Amino acid sequence: MKLNQRQIDVFNSVMVNKSITAAAAKLGSSQPTVSREIREIEGRLGFDLFLRFGKRLTPTQQAILLHEVVLRSFVGLDEISRAALAIRAHNAANFRIASIPAYAESIIPRVIQRFVGARQPMHFSIHSHEEPSLRHEMTTQVFDLCMAENLFERESAESESIFVGDMVCVLPQGHPLVARAELTPSDFSGQPFVYFSQNDPYRHRLDTVFRDASVSRDYAAETTTAASVCAMVAAGVGISVINPLTAASHAGGPVAFRRLSVPVPYRLALWHPPRSTRLVQVRRFVSILHEVALEMAADLERHLSP
Repeated sequence: MKLNQRQIDVFNSVMVNKSITAAAAKLGSSQPTVSREIREIEGRLGFDLFLRFGKRLTPTQQAILLHEVVLRSFVGLDEISRAALAIRAHNAANFRIASIPAYAESIIPRVIQRFVGARQPMHFSIHSHEEPSLRHEMTTQVFDLCMAENLFERESAESESIFVGDMVCVLPQGHPLVARAELTPSDFSGQPFVYFSQNDPYRHRLDTVFRDASVSRDYAAETTTAASVCAMVAAGVGISVINPLTAASHAGGPVAFRRLSVPVPYRLALWHPPRSTRLVQVRRFVSILHEVALEMAADLERHLSP
């Protein structure tokens, strides 16, 4: 079933250009050759990639799923090309960060704003990944800094964690529970609840808190990012518990935040290559990260009381 690079290029070109003729022109080939190559690819894969109606092609669902994977590989190749161009131009000011979406949407913009305001401009490249993907990114040594929710063993990286506060309850403005300064697990009994995905580490910790209190929450929805949890809460889908960084970045908006009576400490985990050429910038970035985390915690504190 293994495809060679030519076959991947042909498949991608047909998907992007939406016709055999256009793909052939883009590849510098002929329509009969590309048609034959597509049939060979289908034979190797063991399933149809396109439905044929005369000269018109319609991708099958299998082709669409496969193309999503192919596009990720092409994005990787584009990244390599951009890195090579930067090296050729002696551009050493490209600081690459891999982060879970929660930090890319909350604390990282504030840190970058302060970083570039105090020093000469630097080009930042932020790549958002779910935590399982970050484990792979750390092996590539491509990023100057990785930011996630959990420390995991990695011999080729230096790591540290920052305590940024406890998880907090998030409710729609006007919800009856907003009148309380602190919510207990029992306050969530029978309430529609917005969950994080099954593999989220803090979902597991919160599940333990509610299980120990013998509290059953009503399942309302499940999502992968804290920002989308806030959006669902604001829309009245349910209530939830989220990390303090996202909470601080949404304070004063259409949702309200309250303390949870059972502390669930939240830590931000950092990794960087030990022999990075940008250790000075990494240390400066991490130093500002500490400052901004403290400021966000203080700002959130002002919004935790009725």
